[in-house]
Amino acid sequence: MSALLRATPVTVPAGVRPTTRKPHRNLARYLDQFLIGFPREDHLVRDPVQFVHRYDDPRDKEIVGFIASAFAYGNVRSVLASVERILGELGPSPSRFVRTFDPAGRPEQFAGFQHRWNNARDLRVLLWILGRLIDRFGSIESTLTDAEDSETVPMAVLLDRFASTALGMGHERWYADSDLKSRRGVRYFFPRASEGSACKRLNLYLRWMVRPADGIDCGLWTTIDTSRLIIPLDTHISRISRYIGLTELASPGWRMAEDVTRSLRRIEPRDPLRYDFALCHMGIAGDCPRKRAACPIQAICRL
Repeated sequence: MSALLRATPVTVPAGVRPTTRKPHRNLARYLDQFLIGFPREDHLVRDPVQFVHRYDDPRDKEIVGFIASAFAYGNVRSVLASVERILGELGPSPSRFVRTFDPAGRPEQFAGFQHRWNNARDLRVLLWILGRLIDRFGSIESTLTDAEDSETVPMAVLLDRFASTALGMGHERWYADSDLKSRRGVRYFFPRASEGSACKRLNLYLRWMVRPADGIDCGLWTTIDTSRLIIPLDTHISRISRYIGLTELASPGWRMAEDVTRSLRRIEPRDPLRYDFALCHMGIAGDCPRKRAACPIQAICRL
């Protein structure tokens, strides 16, 4: 285990009891029917995972996946536009770019970039951190699984360790003290489950990397089992999950993400995120709730 990971104290949120209301007894059947009829290709063009599929080299896919998931907040159009601009500057090999990138060498690079509250400096520091992680660990996957107990610790601990490792690369050197005090900056890309965050974008990244290649997810990583994945909880998933009885919790956060995933594991123990893409895009498309008279999962919805 690396010295940095050994030295990083991690506190995990108190456990939450399983949801008290069992999902509908026919939930699996209805979700399977929904999945079969879901037009995946139509929705892929509105999902940032599309960028990962542009590259053949697994090293590039890993880096592009992290960047695309890191900026997957805000409206879909702005997310796709921001990621498109970033990749346009990284050239044909994003992994080579981040390994050699020095924010001080080209301070004008990405000038004017702004994605909601993250600016060009945050982006440059993020790329620098990714390059340092690759230099030290060889890959993002190895960074996450460097510790000897990485196969057994809860996912909350694994993500907290990853955040500590990434931010331990020395991001502070690129910010004025006043800037770090007034805004999160690059730290926004490395949330902590121990602070209650649902870690939606990190969990989304893990889904892309870990789940078997199916035209959406990529199946690049082998050291994290699909059964350990946690749902990338956003407003769409949290709302729909309450409607169909996957959770009784009201506040989106890590506790709800674990609770929803726990319910999905009852249906699909080895692959609890099997339905994530379809359910999320059902919400993004505005098909839920009650806008459509023929909702594909209406029979199991509380509404």
